Amino acid sequence: MDRLIFTSLSGQKFIDQRVQQISNEIANVSTVGFKRAYAAATEAYRYDGDGFQSRFVSVVKPSTNVDMTAGPMMTTGRALDVALTGNQLFAVLTEKGELAYTRRGDLSVAADGSLRIGSGEQMASDAGGPINVPDLSEIKIGPDGTVFAKQVGGDAVVFQPIARLQVVEADPTQVTLRTDGLYDAQNRQAFPLAETPAVASGALEGSNANLFSSLVDMISMSRRYEMQVKVLKQASDLAERSHSLARINQ
Repeated sequence: MDRLIFTSLSGQKFIDQRVQQISNEIANVSTVGFKRAYAAATEAYRYDGDGFQSRFVSVVKPSTNVDMTAGPMMTTGRALDVALTGNQLFAVLTEKGELAYTRRGDLSVAADGSLRIGSGEQMASDAGGPINVPDLSEIKIGPDGTVFAKQVGGDAVVFQPIARLQVVEADPTQVTLRTDGLYDAQNRQAFPLAETPAVASGALEGSNANLFSSLVDMISMSRRYEMQVKVLKQASDLAERSHSLARINQ
């Protein structure tokens, strides 16, 4: 009986976690460069107790591995909008100065002159530091990620390189989702720099989450939850009947 209850509770826990994932996907359908996470992973756990140590239960847990399927490309014509293809990622610096990764390419120059993505993190250069843009400069980004700047209203007529975006070649099986929405390597090792960065300027990559698919998944999870509740109720009824029979036989 307890195995039936453990199995049902495990199913309910997975459904709750999956609903959170789906809700996150729906909330980020229009977020630039968003990548959905895979639905789940399965692990086996042993429950300790009296008797033989043979009670193993298969537990479904949410996966933090990211689905690197490309999102739709949107042409914007804006010089600071950039997009990547394949398994390449942009490197950014978090508030704590840690290196993380993203596919967001909606760049802007902050008040302090640093180049940042739409969520606020600083873009990292291929040297590992932040990228600072000179005051009153017009900037553009080349296909290899080089950031060029030209003084607005100055004598310079040619864009001069000031830094290069750090673009890495990621192993899609190692890309995991962080709690802040950025990506990290599963083994906590930095991804290698891309030998041939493919940076498209004037374009943005959309989210690879599909609203209609996510809504269908949400309905499916609701039905599954109802089934798990029925299993628990049936287990409770069976246990009560077993106790009743035991009292009658005494």
